[in-house]
Amino acid sequence: MIHLTKGNVQNIVMTLTEKKTLASPNFLFYFKHRSTNEVVAFVFLNASNTSLFQYRFDQFSITVNTNFANATEGEYEYFIYEQTSTTNINPANAIGLLESGIMNLNAATSFAFTKYQTSNSFVVR
Repeated sequence: MIHLTKGNVQNIVMTLTEKKTLASPNFLFYFKHRSTNEVVAFVFLNASNTSLFQYRFDQFSITVNTNFANATEGEYEYFIYEQTSTTNINPANAIGLLESGIMNLNAATSFAFTKYQTSNSFVVR
């Protein structure tokens, strides 16, 4: 399961290279909200795979607000396809499905400690 939080830049790791059939595919990331059917789709070029060990795993850096700024929080099904196109966001036009799963999109949170006022006077009996 992938966990993304709005406002963050996050790395996601998966295994796509072992299933690809194209030499240098671009990757279509297609997300569909499980309740609202809202769709978010975008393409990562082959060069954006930052893994140093692609024969073992693939790694992509996602700026969550770039792709999910107005998206509804919650669970999405995701599908990752290989393709030659750099702009296609329609899965029907992609070459093949490489991976699928569930992604959880969380709202941006800013955590702050609560500061309590305390007294340093003690009662001695």
